[in-house]
Amino acid sequence: MPDRHLLREVFPTPARSSVSLGFEIIELDAKAMTTRVRFNGSPEFTNPAGYIQGGYLVAMMDDAIGMLTTIKAGTSKYPSTVDLHTHFLRPVRVGPIEVAARLRNVGRAMVFAEADLFDSRGKEAARATASLTLNPAKAPAQTPRS
Repeated sequence: MPDRHLLREVFPTPARSSVSLGFEIIELDAKAMTTRVRFNGSPEFTNPAGYIQGGYLVAMMDDAIGMLTTIKAGTSKYPSTVDLHTHFLRPVRVGPIEVAARLRNVGRAMVFAEADLFDSRGKEAARATASLTLNPAKAPAQTPRS
């Protein structure tokens, strides 16, 4: 976890989506371009069968990949996922979920990444590959007031 401080520098205030998923950094190695993140597989995320709905699992993998890409890109560029392909390997029960993400290739304008998602028993339950584009950093979109 040698680079955990980078998370606070890049994201002083966590994104609302990350907070809702229960994002918790376990390890981060910016040089190796890898991270491991824990999420909360909440009962509110379940489908009618009682398993975590796949969209939440994809969001968790995308969140881990996006965070890692943002740290690698620095403050002048902001990543945007343009393609995320997912394989679901087994259902995921309510409980802690971990995602291991790594950047495979980092160019000037594109990043290619992978993520593996593990259920509360440590079994691989999903995997994803992603392509992200690096856009010039601009002011974030404003959240509408209620």
